[in-house]
Amino acid sequence: MSRLFGLILSILPVMLFPNSGNPAPVARDLDAPERLQILIREATCAEASAPWSAKLNGTSVSDALISSTAARTIFYVSPDGKDTWSGLLPTANQQGGDGPFASIERARDAAREKGGPTTIALGKGDYYLTQTIVFDARDTGLVLTARCNEAPVLHGGPRVGSWAQLSDGRWTALLKLPPDESVGDLFVNRVRQTRARFPNAPADDDPREGWLFAAKCKPAIDIWDGNTRFCFHAGDLPDVGDAGGLVVNIVGGYRPGTQWGNDTLPVVSIDGAGRTVFTKGTGIFFTAEGSRYFLTGARSLLDAPGEWWHDLAAGELHYIPVDQSFPDSVVVAGVLPTFLKLDGANGMVVSGLELRDGAPEGSGKFYTDTRGFGAVRIEHADGVKILGNSIENVGVGIHVTESKDALIAGNVIADVAGNGIYVGTNYGTFGKSDGSRILSNHIHDVGKVYIETAGIWFQAADNVRIADNLIENTAQFGIAGGSLWGSNDAVYNAVIEHNVIRNANQQTADGGAIKMMGEQADPLNSIIRSNLVTGTGHLMNKADGTFWPPGYENTSEWPSPISWAIYTDGKASGLRIEGNSLSDNVSGIGINGGWSNLVTGNVITGGSGAAFRVDDGTGRGWHPPWARPNRIESNVVSIDSSNGLAAYVHAPDHGAGYVQFARNRYIGNLSNQSFRVNPRIMRSGEFGSLGDLQKAGADTGSVVAPE
Repeated sequence: MSRLFGLILSILPVMLFPNSGNPAPVARDLDAPERLQILIREATCAEASAPWSAKLNGTSVSDALISSTAARTIFYVSPDGKDTWSGLLPTANQQGGDGPFASIERARDAAREKGGPTTIALGKGDYYLTQTIVFDARDTGLVLTARCNEAPVLHGGPRVGSWAQLSDGRWTALLKLPPDESVGDLFVNRVRQTRARFPNAPADDDPREGWLFAAKCKPAIDIWDGNTRFCFHAGDLPDVGDAGGLVVNIVGGYRPGTQWGNDTLPVVSIDGAGRTVFTKGTGIFFTAEGSRYFLTGARSLLDAPGEWWHDLAAGELHYIPVDQSFPDSVVVAGVLPTFLKLDGANGMVVSGLELRDGAPEGSGKFYTDTRGFGAVRIEHADGVKILGNSIENVGVGIHVTESKDALIAGNVIADVAGNGIYVGTNYGTFGKSDGSRILSNHIHDVGKVYIETAGIWFQAADNVRIADNLIENTAQFGIAGGSLWGSNDAVYNAVIEHNVIRNANQQTADGGAIKMMGEQADPLNSIIRSNLVTGTGHLMNKADGTFWPPGYENTSEWPSPISWAIYTDGKASGLRIEGNSLSDNVSGIGINGGWSNLVTGNVITGGSGAAFRVDDGTGRGWHPPWARPNRIESNVVSIDSSNGLAAYVHAPDHGAGYVQFARNRYIGNLSNQSFRVNPRIMRSGEFGSLGDLQKAGADTGSVVAPE
């Protein structure tokens, strides 16, 4: 992250509004994710001479990593080791009779037997895991880390070898798995391959290609029936034979037309005559005419280079190589959604490891309502630290449930099927994960399978701090927080600051870079400040399979895509949104349903839609006694789009007192329709100019400045 962004953000609002305060820089160079990852690895590796201290002075984690002065027993692990050895030597001795362990499980058990402060040190090389490694209360305070200057790699499944080529050019290999396991993903030379599908995946990864589009059912079906079935056009689907194992990946939402999520739904049956696909539904997921989808999981769909299919019954893996070098490739079958599970292991540290090539389970709705997976999964374990790791090609990067004071810092998390980091609770028990700190992580390419996800998602987590993270290329959210189930998972006193979020909401029709929910309907007392957000987009198709243009926004049309850089939803109230720099997004800042929010000192430039959108939709009819108007004041807004829409307000239920504008500076392409306000307080009607708005007594002290 460049110091330039921080300098601009810290100076510009002060120059324009000297009394509005001086927001801190977006990010500090010392806390840039990759730099902090290197420092953490050097400080926490097994043989570090002064662990956890001097190297991290001045960083965001310096006050959190105070290591014990007590001597620690080190148990070593190496791919070249043996579990019959003592594990007390980093390499085999000259006699070949002693050396490191071969497995992490053996080192864990030895640490339990030894007792006292203990470190498990992993040596360089590849570790192919066959089952989740579980740590519990007996492992309190354990450190699992790398040897200094070495790079251990944990793979989420076995390496597959002994391939045989068939006459048609396909290759097969034996891969027998336990009845409760399956191949979630296949990786060739560290690259995820494609499960056999129809239509085939586009070669250029264009998200608008490779889809079929649901037809209108005749006779029409009830909206709720769209949860378990959809119809297809004549000639769209190939004959897949037995539907066993067939899955549909389909985009839908809370109701037809929203397209804000997707799911991977097992197919129950296909009625060819009625052109209907019957699926196992989820309870809240809907499909309709135009829902985009593709099929996967049938042998008959295996027809393109890079595709694979696993015959679970026969224990055979089938693959069509991309090139002729395949026989020399390293192939890994991703079968584990969770590599390391910390269940009650308070104070445990995991640092300096690479975890990759796992199964993609984690963020779909079908059987995963609690989003209950993660390459590193933390359950009921307080004070855990996940530091300086690289996590790639997994389902969910790090999952924290009902665990307090977690520290997640300096990790690189990439190419995940669902969320990058999840901090929250289990549905039904609703224990909290208070005090979490998520600092200086680089999270990118998030939501590769499940699009209703985020780089960082948190709920039931009071006093959380999310700072200095770089988040890029997410399917829906960069950072999403707040309650989904009312007071059960409410969030209070959250601080989201100094993050850089680029290219969020690349796959859905309703999303954004930073979102806060408030279904509990009381003040969150939280802050979103000094963040840099750019390139937030959307993706939505029409019933005929064509897509809305990138950046499209039309506040008079529904359904149509919606996208914000920062927005509040579900009655989220009591938020301070301050000093953020938002450029080249669709809409800038949105408020939906809440009260008593303050939007101040933000700089909004280059958007294709409205700079501000305010709606009473999720809070219609709700006006608690503590409610105060939402205030949008002392912001700088550059209007570059042809529609020239500075603000759109739709709050007829709450009236003119729902939002107040004041002391903003508008620059650029303003017109006599730059403000759209309902209730119609302007004499010109619903649309008007800044002058029209001010004549109605609103947006006082604001000016249109020359460019």
